Amino acid sequence: MFKKIWLVTSREYTTRVRKKSFIIMTIAAPLLMVLFYGIIIYFSINKDIGSTTKKIFVSDKQGIFINKLTNSELVNFTFGYVNENEESKKLTDENYYAVLQIPDSSLNNLHRVKMFSKEQPSLSTVMLIENMLEDEIKNMLLKEHGINGEALKLINENELNVKTIKVTETGTENSNVGASMIIGYLGAIIIYMFIFIYGVQIMRGVIEEKSNRIVEVIISSVKPFQLMMGKIAGIALVGLTQFSIWVLIVTVVGSSVSGLVMGAIGVEASNLQTANAVAQSGSGEIGEMVQALLQFNFTYIIGMFLFYFIAGYLFYGSLFAAIGSAVDNETDTQQFMLPITMPLIFALVLAQSAVGSNPNGDLAVWLSIIP
Repeated sequence: MFKKIWLVTSREYTTRVRKKSFIIMTIAAPLLMVLFYGIIIYFSINKDIGSTTKKIFVSDKQGIFINKLTNSELVNFTFGYVNENEESKKLTDENYYAVLQIPDSSLNNLHRVKMFSKEQPSLSTVMLIENMLEDEIKNMLLKEHGINGEALKLINENELNVKTIKVTETGTENSNVGASMIIGYLGAIIIYMFIFIYGVQIMRGVIEEKSNRIVEVIISSVKPFQLMMGKIAGIALVGLTQFSIWVLIVTVVGSSVSGLVMGAIGVEASNLQTANAVAQSGSGEIGEMVQALLQFNFTYIIGMFLFYFIAGYLFYGSLFAAIGSAVDNETDTQQFMLPITMPLIFALVLAQSAVGSNPNGDLAVWLSIIP
């Protein structure tokens, strides 16, 4: 029995890995993913590319905020006063981006600030102005209550970062919640992608063999269980092969990218010999996260990843094969896809909410048991 399963497995594996599309996508996919997310991160950081300086007129009759709002490359404030109901004229005559109307009231009641503009202002601009006004009001209120400038500066510059330390049977080790969440989410997304991609390949393979009448010839030599088992195992080996190559490519490319990242956060290449050098380099939270990443037991993580990938793939691959055997063409599969995709999406949503807020709770434990 195992010999026939192995024959089907080797056939599925060799026919797929020899395809030009497999070779091209195996090499190009990680590079495209890095490029895709690199572009997203670049434009997220440089989201104001192409933006012009916005001229904003601050109508402040009491003069509370005169020269208190800081100009930048994106926002330029002009202070003065314009009567209410004349804001639109000010916008038209003097070509301002917006008019900020400060109400005549005490500091405790400055909650009715209005912003007039010809077009919908961007969220970043509104939040920038809100933060400036809130900080200035807070500073004024503190001064009103007798807090001097030095104490005020100390209060505003005070920051607190809680360093987490994990207590184990062998002692203590540094940990980082952010790094743990990143690895967990990344592993979950990769498993989701692989299960879905290669599960669909199983389904399409079954449908193709049914349509071409090849399955009738194959069934005369092997049992249906042997055929399905060999097909599922063969495509699983294809996925593991592709994943291994991706890990190799990411490792090689990552060594270069990590140097650029460390340079961006102020760490010299000569100081990257130990994780402690990263954490003590003055890079703050980024350095602590890098140190935590370097201290993870990646052998254990990769082993658990492979276990859940193989178990989850075998489970969902069998379901995809069942769908393929139940229909005659790919169009009819859409009505059967929802019951399979719902548990996968359900797990991802819970990983971002319930599991993220309580990683050691009962829900997280039971979801970890089910692949």
